[in-house]
Amino acid sequence: MNPFAIIVIVFVAAAALFIGYKTLYTKKNGIETSAVVTRITEDTQSDSDGISTSYNYFVQYTTAEGQSQEALISNPGFKSFKVGEQIRIKYLPEKPNAAVWIKK
Repeated sequence: MNPFAIIVIVFVAAAALFIGYKTLYTKKNGIETSAVVTRITEDTQSDSDGISTSYNYFVQYTTAEGQSQEALISNPGFKSFKVGEQIRIKYLPEKPNAAVWIKK
């Protein structure tokens, strides 16, 4: 196998593990609140397998300190949301602009 391919595979695996850890950490230790989906952006990428589209969901919520905050939902999976939809999230006070969707 190509050494460059091995490096890329290791890097992608490490990134996936890190993201998974941060999501689980936020779910366990974050502050739960309600949020409203404010906007949705679309990312389209093309490669040798074709074109793939993913969506970024942004929400607006009020922190425990009473401040309005916009955050990107980091784990919607295959769930899709609509602008104006109210959802439950968790966030970490030290990083309120990254939120995790809580399935209810």
